[in-house]
Amino acid sequence: MIAPTRDLARRILNSPAYVQPCVVDAGKKILKHTNWVFLDGKAHVDYRKGLNGLFTRKAVGAYIPGQEVVYDESFEEWVAASEAAGKHIPFFRYFREINVAVSCRTFCGEYISKEAVHEISMNYWRITAAMELVNFPIVLPFTKIWYGIQARKLVVREFEACAAKSRVRMRNKEPITCMMDAWIRGMIDAQEYAALPAERKEGSDEPAPILIRDFSDSEIAQTFLSFLFASQDATSSAIIWLFQYMADNPEILAKVREEQLAVRGGDRNKRLDYDMAEKMEYTRWCVKESLRMRPPVLMGISISSESDLTIVPYQAKKDFPITPEYTVPKGIPSPTSGS
Repeated sequence: MIAPTRDLARRILNSPAYVQPCVVDAGKKILKHTNWVFLDGKAHVDYRKGLNGLFTRKAVGAYIPGQEVVYDESFEEWVAASEAAGKHIPFFRYFREINVAVSCRTFCGEYISKEAVHEISMNYWRITAAMELVNFPIVLPFTKIWYGIQARKLVVREFEACAAKSRVRMRNKEPITCMMDAWIRGMIDAQEYAALPAERKEGSDEPAPILIRDFSDSEIAQTFLSFLFASQDATSSAIIWLFQYMADNPEILAKVREEQLAVRGGDRNKRLDYDMAEKMEYTRWCVKESLRMRPPVLMGISISSESDLTIVPYQAKKDFPITPEYTVPKGIPSPTSGS
């Protein structure tokens, strides 16, 4: 489905009775048919309810320190690599690796090793290659889809091990440091609240936790696999273009640095937190402008602030209701036009 506006895309995504996720033909083979992105109806709603708590202001703020550790380590490695080469070096691979590392640290915190992150980075591109629209449809050894499945097994195995470690810490009520912690703590809180007698629930001044079901380590791992897939290539492209945009416009980079010092109170070594990030208005506009100037390409269709054209990777299960007064906006290409 191609939705000409964001509002219509949202309407389609929120209509599980009419549409079913598909991505591409090989999607279910690679990400597994049990992955939450391929579920619909009540099963999909239950998953989304469990994920809501991972993106609250408090939760996002807890992920930032781990991300900054990745930045510090990566910047040192980049400087060392440049000094060793003694000349300019291609930076695409380094930006792609930092994106994988930040994602894995956000999802798994300290539970995942640097070695595991590097191995995931080296193998994960095979999942993207396997998701091409035209691929050999049968899973035979050494085909792109086969390599993609092997990469998925690697990522899921690492994420499952991280989930098991997180459960131990969260049962001991230790601090939340990553998405995995936040999700598992939410499950534990829901279980403990459900076990309370009715009089305890009514007399408590604390807000009731969101009652989510218990998710297995495998389900958690598959969910973060889908998060990693959704963010990896498009975000890497956006980061690389923003870097080039800043290099081509040093006067803009100077203003970004000025704002960064301002929100840190003049201390360039002050660690970032959520409140500081919200104050970075100029930096945020630079990110938006870089995407407007050269938006990332998603599944062959360019998405920018000037065009609301949106790919919705869902297939219809039955006729989707379109109101009679709906009119296709001017400029939207015809499905038969070849554009």
